[in-house]
Amino acid sequence: MKYTAGELAKKLGVSGRTIRFYDEKRLLTPCEYSEAGYRIYNDESAERLQKIIMLRFMDFSLEQISEMMQEEDFDVRKSLQEQENLLLEKKEHIERILEAVRKTRQASDEELWDNMFRIIDITKEREDVIRQYRSDDNLKKRISIHDYSTSEVGFYEWMFEKIALTSGLKVLDIGCGNAAFWGHMAEKLPERMEIHLVDYSDGMLASAKSTVYNIQKKYPEKGLKFVFEKRDATSFSYPVAGFDRIMANHMLYYINKESRLDLYQKINDLLAENGRFSCSLIGKKHLNELHELIREYYPDIKIPSDSFDIWLETAKEELRNFFTVVQVEEQENDLLVPEEELVFDYVSSYSTQAMELVSKDKEQFLDRVRTEKNEEGYMYIHKSTGIVVCGKERRGK
Repeated sequence: MKYTAGELAKKLGVSGRTIRFYDEKRLLTPCEYSEAGYRIYNDESAERLQKIIMLRFMDFSLEQISEMMQEEDFDVRKSLQEQENLLLEKKEHIERILEAVRKTRQASDEELWDNMFRIIDITKEREDVIRQYRSDDNLKKRISIHDYSTSEVGFYEWMFEKIALTSGLKVLDIGCGNAAFWGHMAEKLPERMEIHLVDYSDGMLASAKSTVYNIQKKYPEKGLKFVFEKRDATSFSYPVAGFDRIMANHMLYYINKESRLDLYQKINDLLAENGRFSCSLIGKKHLNELHELIREYYPDIKIPSDSFDIWLETAKEELRNFFTVVQVEEQENDLLVPEEELVFDYVSSYSTQAMELVSKDKEQFLDRVRTEKNEEGYMYIHKSTGIVVCGKERRGK
């Protein structure tokens, strides 16, 4: 069906000025023009406008929306699913802020400012959510640089051996994200396991369910049972106990220390008598060469790990008050990156601010990376990633 600008505006409940504005920004181009020179739109235009309006509501900038709208194949149902995930994420984030505000109102004078800072921290998390759902590009950029690992064994495979999964185990994965670990290791998973996947993000759980669907479709003979639960690790509780394995991979440093200590106690209570808790962490010198380059030339860029307060080197001291620490091990692994564009993509994925700073100075950035390359044409970057494995036995709190 064809529409004039006025008809399209009426159909979507917006003003004609809004249609003209998005046309000027090249976000909503007419499919044709009438003989009199009027803009003509169609049903695809209506779907596109609906997505633009929703993304604006979700706080995306016009530049971000422009990038997201460049997809050649526009799937309206897929788009609506993405929008639903975004809205659920925003709803959840607002609820967390409301809960923090309520607690702050009831706090004592001594606790008041600590709670106020907690509200600020939660509010800032919204920026991370926006970056996370901007598109798959950032995730791809963060992963692609790790394709140039010097280890013959990928981190998931390496971690799989340390966790020692066997048939029939009951497993809890806290902060499971999109269940990438389980998808990657699907072929090697033992039979008849019961795997509980927990995350506070509706969007991540939706992705995890998609991953699990593919696992069960490909390996029905394994008889794997998956359970999905939406839970927040910062105020964790779980209705089921007796887990043989509990995992928390690359997520503890996103939780403040007070919440982590509370989480450890709850994890200990959820473990079976001979159960094991494992967590993967980065070390203090993780990507050190890259971070030194950023600090020297782009001191305004915020490096995500600069705000961490738990590391592979310090985790044992914190965990020993709740568990028997059985093993702390770092994987022998570094990066040899051949193309400076890969480093550019990785740094630009840190934040919108990082993207703007390095893009404005892109050629100089690439030149600086070139000077870091060795004689073989690679930029060496130390990769410090490892695992801590703990037993249930308590050593005193």
